[in-house]
Amino acid sequence: MDIKVIASDMDGTLLDAKGQMDLPRLEKILDQLDQKGIRFVIATGNEVYRMRELLGHLVDRVVLVVANGARIFEANQLIQAQTWDERIVEKAITHFNDRACQDQFVVTSMNGGFVKEGTVFTDLESFMTPEMIDKFYQRMHFVEELKPELFGGVLKMSMVVGEERSVAVLAEINDLFGGYVKAVSSGFGCIDILQDGIHKAWGLEELLKRWDLKAQQIMAFGDSENDVEMLEMAGIAYAMENADGKAKSVATALAPSNSQGGVYQVLEKWLEDEKCLSRYK
Repeated sequence: MDIKVIASDMDGTLLDAKGQMDLPRLEKILDQLDQKGIRFVIATGNEVYRMRELLGHLVDRVVLVVANGARIFEANQLIQAQTWDERIVEKAITHFNDRACQDQFVVTSMNGGFVKEGTVFTDLESFMTPEMIDKFYQRMHFVEELKPELFGGVLKMSMVVGEERSVAVLAEINDLFGGYVKAVSSGFGCIDILQDGIHKAWGLEELLKRWDLKAQQIMAFGDSENDVEMLEMAGIAYAMENADGKAKSVATALAPSNSQGGVYQVLEKWLEDEKCLSRYK
């Protein structure tokens, strides 16, 4: 079946080790995909503000599935959003309140990102440039208390607990909320807390219905646990060479690492092969 959608994660996948994107290289790929009628989807745990900064003038040319599927933007316009039940929001805030600063607890909402005053984000320099870190802090709302009325609807929550605590905290969250939310690793010792059933694959499924396409027509790229459902659904599923074991276990192929521009390499070769094949049809 012909591929009609390319879906890629960002951190650890399309972005390099410093969290940057090769825009000229991506633009050439988008030009070729447009000629073939293939859509390019970025599916990420990040919010739309960071994606707009990273993509610059290319933002109108891609579809954004952000906050791990909770919001979808097409042509840079919001087309769908899925928010949490307020009772679960209150339960989560109460549970994590005393350690919100320590665990770098973030509420990602329709009104932006919220953290408690005094939170200091560690290890950002491992995957962001100094300029990106400055913008990240500027976008974040630092508040004395996390209150549901601030948010306008919660899309996801996240924490940074370090690799050594990840397994224990994942189990804690998944036991606590009785199936309404699900905690997954997003790499770098980070944890995303998502509404159960709302993930990157859910966002892609909504787009497939909108476009009258099938999952087998997706080529997907990812590197971590929060990409698993997306890789499982795709007709062609690439895990990055730097991917974790869960992503690799469900992938159908392996791409070079993000530091080697693995997504670009695979797509450039695939597009060249497709061009060669078309000459013989």
